[in-house]
Amino acid sequence: METKLLSNSENDLNIAAEIIRSGGTVVFPTETVYGLGADALNPDAVKKIFTAKGRPADNPLIVHIYDVKQLNEIVSEVPESAKKLMNKFWPGPLTIILKKSNKIRNEVTAGLDTVGVRMPVQPEAKRLLELSGVPIAAPSANLSGKPSPTAFAHCVDDMNGRVDAIIDGGDCNVGIESTVIDLSGEPIIYRPGDVTAEQIEQILNCKVKTVSEVKENEKPKSPGLKYKHYSPKAEVIIVKGSVEEVVNCVNGQKDRCGILIFDEFSSELNKKISPNIEIISLGSMKSPKEAASSLFKALREMDNRGVKRVFAPEIPSTDKWSGVRNRLYRAAGNRIVDTKDYFKKSRINPNIKSEIKDIHNILFVCTGNTCRSPMAEGIFNSMAENENLNVRASSAGIYVLPCSKVSKNSVDALSVENIDISKHQPKQLDFQLISDADLVLTMSSSHKSAIINEFPDLKNKVYTIAEFVGEKSDVSDPFGGDLNLYKSCMIDIKSLIEKLILRIKANE
Repeated sequence: METKLLSNSENDLNIAAEIIRSGGTVVFPTETVYGLGADALNPDAVKKIFTAKGRPADNPLIVHIYDVKQLNEIVSEVPESAKKLMNKFWPGPLTIILKKSNKIRNEVTAGLDTVGVRMPVQPEAKRLLELSGVPIAAPSANLSGKPSPTAFAHCVDDMNGRVDAIIDGGDCNVGIESTVIDLSGEPIIYRPGDVTAEQIEQILNCKVKTVSEVKENEKPKSPGLKYKHYSPKAEVIIVKGSVEEVVNCVNGQKDRCGILIFDEFSSELNKKISPNIEIISLGSMKSPKEAASSLFKALREMDNRGVKRVFAPEIPSTDKWSGVRNRLYRAAGNRIVDTKDYFKKSRINPNIKSEIKDIHNILFVCTGNTCRSPMAEGIFNSMAENENLNVRASSAGIYVLPCSKVSKNSVDALSVENIDISKHQPKQLDFQLISDADLVLTMSSSHKSAIINEFPDLKNKVYTIAEFVGEKSDVSDPFGGDLNLYKSCMIDIKSLIEKLILRIKANE
């Protein structure tokens, strides 16, 4: 797909509006982050958003409007509480979840009976909405899971060739996504942002509950609840300790590392940190707004500088800092380490072998060997070949049905990465396969438990792929889902394997 790179001129905004009206996709700036937009009333156009991002189909989208009159075709009712917040914070970085109208299709809401709506204040966004004449569904314009884009260059990096057009609107002022509050029932904040809970409570004159995540089998009512978000390629770790302890921790790393700091510690750290450590400031500790506008840009810049691990400071657990804390801690997978114990405990599970120099054969395992493990096999072998590593991967399943075949969605998902697994034949896991492997990496903890229960003598070589690279979450099973869900799964697996490759290279 050829992507038009547009300016924010009136002529180019008209071009973008025509693309929206004709069912295309446009990346546009808002005051929070850049959004990837399509006509919210056109289900075929909305599907293109999920394809471009590799976004799970059960992750709902936010609908953007430029006039409150548009609510009539989007929601079925507007309670007084919503009107109060709209009067105070619209246009601005606040999304309100309400009962949807019949015009909003399931593609937008992931099958929910509610829809999130917001009115951006950014001039180019408002003008695009006005010229388009339709509400625009738009998540952040990044590949699913990566840091959200706050600059035109970020959007080009992620979306060039995936969308019809990208509008250059400069840097985003707020820098993190909008606050999301559900007013379809009891008021609940699902995503903190620039509009704080305290500000909302003052307007509604009541306490508001905050829910920051959902269980694996639940449908999220807001983006940013269920799936891994905001993560750069580099591993992100929240560190707590004195300045001296943090310096010792960072300086002791073998990999190329970076550290996020606040201005107040800049001069002291610059004198003590090793010259090969990348340092980026989030601004002043007195300004959560400055940190918010810098965060995603800083995470992406660490990747640009080739950093393998990013150490980040603890963020105050106060209302004003809640948006920054939420984004940074989710980027780190909520991994917090005490610097005093960092060298006493391996950053990987201490039961995992510290040396992997002798590993040449890796076996990936999932349930049926039709989805996750063959994708992992294909991704790993492609990356290992590119890195000239003398390591190969194969895969197997715990319960493989006779005559089963690799999932077409798995094949199609990997074709985006130019990896062909169409000839893969699912195979049943057995003692010989495990014995021949130097390392067995499962997609979930249940797979690991099943293998250890059946082959206890081989347990020392069996780990989940997440725990082996210092992560926590299992790789969710996309079986039965649509292509977008498989693409999202593929992105999660790729992220884990990138860290696996880094660990192998570090121990060569």
